[in-house]
Amino acid sequence: MSKRKMLAAEEDLANKVAELAEKRGLTVYQTVNDILEQAIRAEEQGLNLKEVVDRRGDMERAREMGLTFTVEHLYYQVVDAAFVKDKEKIRDLWRDMGFWYGKYFKNRSKEPVKDLIEALTFLTHGSQFNAENGKRDELTVSCINERYTKGYTEVFATFIEAAFQVLSFKTLENEASRGIIRLRLVKE
Repeated sequence: MSKRKMLAAEEDLANKVAELAEKRGLTVYQTVNDILEQAIRAEEQGLNLKEVVDRRGDMERAREMGLTFTVEHLYYQVVDAAFVKDKEKIRDLWRDMGFWYGKYFKNRSKEPVKDLIEALTFLTHGSQFNAENGKRDELTVSCINERYTKGYTEVFATFIEAAFQVLSFKTLENEASRGIIRLRLVKE
């Protein structure tokens, strides 16, 4: 059992924490611990909580101004244009990058499949990304994003497939059509 320690705060801040706790359906104790834990996490990453909140605000403003969508859209269009011009070369580049990505997780992680899935989930933020274990040693990976172009969808599917091949998965099915990726893999 952990010991408790008393902390002092200005009355208006203490009242806001109590309101926040009530809004979240938590105790004040749980809410204070959550806030302190996040502040410590930020410090351990070389940031302070104010910097984290400010950066989040900057990102939100950029999104509201359409900057993230514009850059993302441009990225997909550039990949698509390159893919149309030289499909095999671009597919090979993405396959190579997927291979190195898979090797990275194979060599640095105790649970490379789990960590690769976590990284792909983060990488595809804003998409519907899912990885489900099936019967025996099967794994189904799917990703849906209406903003993906046809070319981007195909090369990203190649990237994912190559990363899992490094981790000893064989492809049973690779379905990629504009904005939709579905890979059915089996552990060899």
